[in-house]
This record gives sequence, C-alpha cells and structure tokens, in this order.
Amino acid sequence: MISEKNTKQEILDEYKKLISEAKSQNISLPPSAAGLNAKNTKADILTAIQAIQQAVSSRPETPVKASVPAHTPEAPEPPEKIADTPKTSPVTEEENDLIYLKPEIKDEIEALNTAKALRKKEYEDLLAIEQELVRFVTAINQNKNHNLAQEEAHTAQKALLEESLAKASENQEASAKEQLEAANQKFTDAETKIADEKAILTSERTAEEEQYRYDLNKKQKQEDDLWADELAQREEMISAVQNETAELQKELDNKADFAAELKAKIEELPQLIEKAKLEGAETKEKELGKEYGYKNNMAKKDAEVAAQSLQKQIDRLKADYEAVLTEKNAIQAKLDKAYEESNKLYMQTVQSTGGVKILSNIDKT
Repeated sequence: MISEKNTKQEILDEYKKLISEAKSQNISLPPSAAGLNAKNTKADILTAIQAIQQAVSSRPETPVKASVPAHTPEAPEPPEKIADTPKTSPVTEEENDLIYLKPEIKDEIEALNTAKALRKKEYEDLLAIEQELVRFVTAINQNKNHNLAQEEAHTAQKALLEESLAKASENQEASAKEQLEAANQKFTDAETKIADEKAILTSERTAEEEQYRYDLNKKQKQEDDLWADELAQREEMISAVQNETAELQKELDNKADFAAELKAKIEELPQLIEKAKLEGAETKEKELGKEYGYKNNMAKKDAEVAAQSLQKQIDRLKADYEAVLTEKNAIQAKLDKAYEESNKLYMQTVQSTGGVKILSNIDKT
C-alpha cells in the first residue's frame, strides 16, 4: 500500500503502473491524474493515484458470454417480462443471451469475472513485484560488480602503493645509510679537528700563562724598584720637611719672643709718651721761664712735634708688630702644611703592603 511513508520514486513507479493498467483496460482517467512526472510533488502523485484507483474501482463490469446448457429445465422468461426491461441502450447479442440466464448463473459469471479481475490484478502485482525483484537483483549485481571492480582497483592500487612504498623505503634506507655514514665521517673529522684545536689551544694557553707570569713578575719587579726609588725620595722629602719644620719652628719661636717684646713696648708707649710730655714740659718751663711768651709757644710746638714723632714711632712699632704677627701666622701655616705633608708621606709609606702600592690622587697628578 502506497502512502506518504514511501519514497517519491516508489510513489511515481506505482503511478506509472496504474496508468499503464488503466490504458490497457481502456479506463478513462480524470485530467488531473494524467501527465504527472518526477517534477510533481509526492502529494500531487498520491492524489492522482487515488483518482486512478477510484476510476478503476468504479468502472462497469464487462459481462462474460456463457453458453446455456441444453438440458436446462427452466423456460425463458415470457416476452412480457422482457418487454418490461427498460431500454437505456442498444442491447448486444451477448447481453440478449444473458437475459435468459438464471440469476444464479449470472452471479457465478460475475463472481468468475471478479475472480478473473482479481487474478489479473494479482498477476500484474506479481509481475510488478518480479520486475522490482529483477531491478533489485540487477541493482545488487551491478553494485556487487561495481564493488568487485572497486575492490580489484583498490587491490591493484594497494599493490602499486605497496611497491612504491617498498621502493621509497629502500631508497630512503639507502639515503639514510649514506647520510649516516657521511654524518659519522663528519663527526669523526669534527672530533679530530676539536682534538687538534684543543691541543693547539692548550699549548697557546700554556705559553700565554707563562708569558703572563713572566710579564707579571717583570712588571712587579719594576714596580718594586720604582717604589723603592719613590720611597727613598719620599723619605728624603720627609726628612727635608722635618728639617724645614724644625727651622720654621725655631724661627717662629724667635719671632714670638720678638713679637712679645714689641707688644710690651707698644703697651708701654702711652706711659712713655705721657712721661715725655711731662718731662719735656717741665724742662722747657725751667729753660724758658723768662721767655714765656713766644718761646712758650715754640716749646709747645716742639712738644707737639715730639709727640707726633713718638706717635709715628708708635705707629711704626704697631706696623712692625702687625708684620711680625702676619709673618708668624704665615710661618704657622707653613708649619701646619709641613706637618700635613709629612703625615701624608708617612701614610702613603705605611700603605705599601705585600708589594701593592696605594697612591693617592695627589701623587698621580
């Protein structure tokens, strides 16, 4: 039974079979059920199949002509009954003969016709099934032959591929063997080269180390000699500085005594000036008692001149004192610097340990 569950091709095949049966039985079909093909939808083809089946099922049965047995006891119906039969169409001779048959025989004939139609339908169904089976077997055989051909092709292709792989593997193995031998040779050459270069490098490094030690010892000796000379020179400089310091200290002591003496004199000057003024005034007053007028004025002027002279002496002594004090400060500065230089030289000398000399930035300039 064809339904929506069947494929479109199965429905189309059923439609074509029904069309063929309808044509063989001269059954008129509705226009909507004719001329369908694969371009139509499944629903249209199913509708056409239903229309064809309805047309086939509603077609009039064709009476079967049967001979009347000679020994039938029944008499034909009277003419009056025949005359009562409505005449809607011309009656054929066969139909006219059937009029005289018994209803039972008519029923049997109809049953035979129905059975015949059913048998024909079954035969056609079997024929269609057989055709489907033939197509199915043909398709299976074609598919089997196609599969066999494909399998043979695959087998041949596999053999060719295996042969190609075998050749490629053989060639690859030979190439790999050659590459391995070349790599081993390169490795051996590299090992030999590395060993030779290592020996050369070891020899060169040994020579460089010996040369370095020789140069280092030579440079160390030169530096020791230079340092010994420099140390001697610095010791001489220290001695000279110490001698100069001693001289400066002695001179400073002398200047200090002289400065103290000058300071004492300067401090005594006001008293001396006052004393000189008094002594000068008394002397002049005694000497010029009679000439008090003009000569008194002259005496005062002379006293002023003497005072100015003493003031000048005082200023000169102060200047000498300042000069001595400045000189003393300069000598003290020189002495401090001499002590500083002496200490520097001493520290630089002490800092020489283990053959390594530490020089200050002043010594490098």
